[in-house]
Amino acid sequence: MAILPGWNSLDAVGSIGHNLHLAAMVVLALLIVAEAMALVYDDRKSALIAAADRDIIARFYQGQRDSEKRHDNEVADVQRRLEETQREQASRQMTIADQQALLAALSPFPGQQIDITSPLGDLEAQQFASEFASVTQQAGWNTTGVNEAALATNPTGVEVLYREPPSDNVPPPALSALVDTLVGLHILPARSITICEELASDVIRLVVGTRPASSELHSSLLPEASPLISRDSNAANPTASGDTPLAQ
Repeated sequence: MAILPGWNSLDAVGSIGHNLHLAAMVVLALLIVAEAMALVYDDRKSALIAAADRDIIARFYQGQRDSEKRHDNEVADVQRRLEETQREQASRQMTIADQQALLAALSPFPGQQIDITSPLGDLEAQQFASEFASVTQQAGWNTTGVNEAALATNPTGVEVLYREPPSDNVPPPALSALVDTLVGLHILPARSITICEELASDVIRLVVGTRPASSELHSSLLPEASPLISRDSNAANPTASGDTPLAQ
C-alpha cells in the first residue's frame, strides 16, 4: 500500500479519503440521474412505438376504406353504364293509352292509304313500326303492313312523308290528325312533314327509323300551328332541307 499517494501522511490520507467520498457521491448522483433519464427515454420510446403502431393500423384501415370506396364507386359506375346501355337498347313501344289515342285520332278517316317503312335489318324499328301498322289497320286505314327497305341513309326516329300539298295549301285532315297525335305522344319532335314526290297524292308514308339517342322528344310548335312541309328530293330516305308552314 506504500505505493499509494500520501499513504504515510495523516493529512494526505484524510484529504484523499474525503475527496474520494465526494467523488463517489458525485458518481452515485450521476448514476441516479442517468438511470432516471434512461427510464424517461424508455417511456418515450414505448410511446413512440405505440404511436407508430397506431399510425400503421390507421393507415391500414384507411387503405381498406379507400379500397372499399373505390370498389363501391366502380360498381356504381358499372351499374350506371349498364342501366344506360339497357335504356339505349330498350325497344320503343306505345302504351295501351298511346295506341288508343292514335286509334281514336285516325278512326274518323277510314280508307286512308298509308305506307309504313322501316330500315332493312333493323328489328327494333320493324317491331315499333308493326305497332303503327296494327293501329292503322284497326282504324280502317289501308296498309300492307311494314315494308322493309334498304334506305340510302339510316333515318332516326319517326318521320311523316307526303306528296306536294294542293294549291290551297290545306293539309288533308287525316295527315293533320296523324301528325298532331304523334307530336302529342312525343313520337314526332315537331309538327312537320317531308315532301316525297314519288308518293301518290292520296298516300301517307310513315318512316320508322332507328331508335334515337334520347327517348324524350318535345315539340317546339304550338298544337294549333299548321304542320311544316319539308321539301326533299331524296324519296328513298328523305331529310328536311327547307320548312314551309301550310295555312289552316
